[in-house]
Amino acid sequence: MIAAPNVARTAFYASLPRGAINARAMRTDLFDFELPPERIALRPARPRDAARLLVVRPGGSLEDRIVRDLPELLRLGDQLVVNDTRVIPAWLSGRRISRGTEPRIEATLVKRLDGSRWRAFVKPGKRLAVGDVVRFGDEGKVCFLGQLDATVEAKEGGEVTLSFAFHGPVLDQAIAERGDMPLPPYIAARREPDAEDRTDYQTLFAHDEGSIAAPTAGLHFTPALVARLQERGVALQTVTLHVGAGTFLPVKADDTSGHTMRPEFGTVSAETAEALNAARRAGSRIDVAALDRERDRRGRYDPAIFRRDLHLHHAGLSFPRGRRADDQFPSAALDPVHAGRGVLRARHHAARLCARYSPRLSVLFLWRRMPARPRRRLTMPDDFSFTLHKTNGGARCGEVTTAHGVVRTPAFMPVGTQAAIKGVHASAVHASGADIVLANTYHLMLRPGAERIAALGGLHAFMNWPYPILTDSGGFQVMSLAALRTLDENGATFRSHIDGALVALSPERAIEIQNLLGSDIVMQLDECLKLPAEQSEIERAMRLSLVWAERCKRAFEGAAPGRALFGIVQGGDDPALRMVSARALTDIGFQGYAIGGLAVGEPQAVMLAMIEEVAPALPADRPRYLMGVGTPEDLLEAVARGIDMFDCVMPTRDGRHGRAFTRFGAINLRNARHAGDPRPLDAQSPCAAARTYSRAYLNHLTRANEMLGAMLLSEINLAYYQELMARIRAAIEAGRFADFRAETRERWAQGDIPELS
Repeated sequence: MIAAPNVARTAFYASLPRGAINARAMRTDLFDFELPPERIALRPARPRDAARLLVVRPGGSLEDRIVRDLPELLRLGDQLVVNDTRVIPAWLSGRRISRGTEPRIEATLVKRLDGSRWRAFVKPGKRLAVGDVVRFGDEGKVCFLGQLDATVEAKEGGEVTLSFAFHGPVLDQAIAERGDMPLPPYIAARREPDAEDRTDYQTLFAHDEGSIAAPTAGLHFTPALVARLQERGVALQTVTLHVGAGTFLPVKADDTSGHTMRPEFGTVSAETAEALNAARRAGSRIDVAALDRERDRRGRYDPAIFRRDLHLHHAGLSFPRGRRADDQFPSAALDPVHAGRGVLRARHHAARLCARYSPRLSVLFLWRRMPARPRRRLTMPDDFSFTLHKTNGGARCGEVTTAHGVVRTPAFMPVGTQAAIKGVHASAVHASGADIVLANTYHLMLRPGAERIAALGGLHAFMNWPYPILTDSGGFQVMSLAALRTLDENGATFRSHIDGALVALSPERAIEIQNLLGSDIVMQLDECLKLPAEQSEIERAMRLSLVWAERCKRAFEGAAPGRALFGIVQGGDDPALRMVSARALTDIGFQGYAIGGLAVGEPQAVMLAMIEEVAPALPADRPRYLMGVGTPEDLLEAVARGIDMFDCVMPTRDGRHGRAFTRFGAINLRNARHAGDPRPLDAQSPCAAARTYSRAYLNHLTRANEMLGAMLLSEINLAYYQELMARIRAAIEAGRFADFRAETRERWAQGDIPELS
């Protein structure tokens, strides 16, 4: 029972012509739209809980999430009502055998009348008359009793009463054997029913038979998701609402008042009613989309067997017993979140629907609701996006889209602290496979100065890197230059490590500098502590970082399109403080989230434990960035725990000191064993330097402190990091990340090739 469809319906009213909202019925041509066949989903999402979910936050901000994120959106005591109806395989195919030719007949069972009779939709209905016999079961595919015959007992248009030759449980078993899951017309027109439909269109909660179609929201739940909800303290209550055959009937009338919806039937048990009433008395939130009409005037839920009459009229009209169709088409007047916001278009990552030049827009174009021509500049620009393509265990594979290009994730960002990757030309960095680099706010504001870089065309032009750039806010320097700074709520005051000049860095100034630099991803100012540290100090720094995060968010408003602001989770090695930080940052709302303050003195096990705690608490539809990490092993393990982005100076710093990273593990080229070795460092490396220079030559350059040695090894290391990330992405896409992780660790454990004797 997820409310996302109502969000789309509510958004529709913002696009109706003036005066249409007060009409008794809606013109059906308002819903006309063009949908390319390739955009039609012919099966549910795989995995099921990867289906999209639109979240409306208090105040009206919208988030693109997936159903798997529900545990993060709900809280202890919440009641989630699920439908336990079971879909029957109600679509039967057969032939008329009673007279003349034997035309093929398709029947969808609609309602059981007694032990042997069903009401059914049939087509072609004109081929059947009262008294005709239909045999269901194609040649070679008859049911377990050999055949399933039914006599047409009554007929009205395309709806007939079928009297079957079998009765009771025997008939049920025959239908189950012979029938297929009914498919919506837009799917049935493009493929035949098959065996997979029996599981694809049955929910996890399916129990009581009676539905003609699956309750859509329930299809998105998995056992793992239910377990996480229960761990969260969310209670699942069940009701039975049999979805009727009316869901398959096309609307042929000119307006909705001319179309009759079929009633639906269901039950609310005494146990469910009591549980919901108790939760209501306790003040818990209840998701009751299926039960809004089953409350009495005091708002209580009573056990009942109910019939629900559905209508396609506009909300606000009177219906039987004084009720309204609010659950069908909520009024814009009742919904201040969406009313009056204007016509909106789909985000490019939503469904990539083709644009239409028409006075009206389909409701599908309103689903994602990003402005086609915004009346004001958005604080979080539509040009920046994160698309999650695939998950495999905890590992994720996707793309970050910015104004300067796409970043494939998981991604490693080479560090260009002062607008340069030490010892490696920008073209070589890009050739290694890097999509994005990192530069540092603190260093660039001191030399050459943000204003100068802005005057020279911004950081991209300044460093001749036309691809995405992320800028660190300077928070790391709050830690590393502790002896040269003072700190308070307003920000940090530094003595420049270059000339001793006094420099102030507030959250607002940090954003201003990054805006001048023109980076694609901007980081909030934070305080990073070196570990271990006192718990009181960790908490103080975490809460100060949250205050700065809010100020950075306000300062970032009005930024140029295609850029994004990331919040930074702090909290040291304290899991509880980390969770406080993660939840608070999520409430503030950022386009990406970083985990900071790790790899600063704590063991790897502590770092990984903090990631395991924090990553699931961050929005799944936002990139997750682990700052300042790390070794190839760190990257591999962090990806397994859901991290998307990394940066570290290690590839170039270690390269300058004679250390190479390869598929054999780390290799110290200063060791004497390489001095006479003519073999390349790695003959299978995609990096030319690793294939064409001998180990002996690299050993010589390193021991002689030749600049070329540092340059070659830095290039080799950057290439290996990018190769590792590319292979990680491929493994996730192929669904074999766990195997790749084990194989890679095993290869590292084997070590370097044997020494020459």
